[in-house]
Amino acid sequence: MKREQVEGRGGWYCVHSQVGKEALALRHLQQQTFEAFLPLLARTRRHARRTDTVLAPLFPSYLFVHLDPQRQAWRSVNGTIGVVRLLSSGERPLRVPPGVVEALLAASDRRGLLQAERLERLQVDDDVRILVGPFADHLARVVRLEPAGRVRVLLEFLGGRVPVTLPLNAVRKSA
Repeated sequence: MKREQVEGRGGWYCVHSQVGKEALALRHLQQQTFEAFLPLLARTRRHARRTDTVLAPLFPSYLFVHLDPQRQAWRSVNGTIGVVRLLSSGERPLRVPPGVVEALLAASDRRGLLQAERLERLQVDDDVRILVGPFADHLARVVRLEPAGRVRVLLEFLGGRVPVTLPLNAVRKSA
């Protein structure tokens, strides 16, 4: 399936993969005709006086699958090679909030590699909205841009300010 074919139907769901088997799970989900996405980062690796660049998952042990639970046999995702399980609540899979995976797709090339120039340019003191995780939809202020595509923010929480470090694509400039 092409990305354009899945728009408007279903949604994106999070798949927990076996450790280090994200690409294997991706390949087998795609062989079952599921639209799947594994966001990647280019990381520098140093070993024995050598330095090279490798592609590594943005979220180790997790990837995304697009499906319509009303029309597709979504339980087959759990039996896919490389997959531990589809994240769910009871008997229903948990949908990723709209816009999160789409933002990652927009900032990625065809391989799933995040392209820094496609991400919003953030600056210190920018107000941002957190897109994922337990603080999704909370507002925060950027205090530092860190290497490897991460950002340090101050989150207004329980009457105080809590410092949190997040992937750059986990926040979006607030309007």
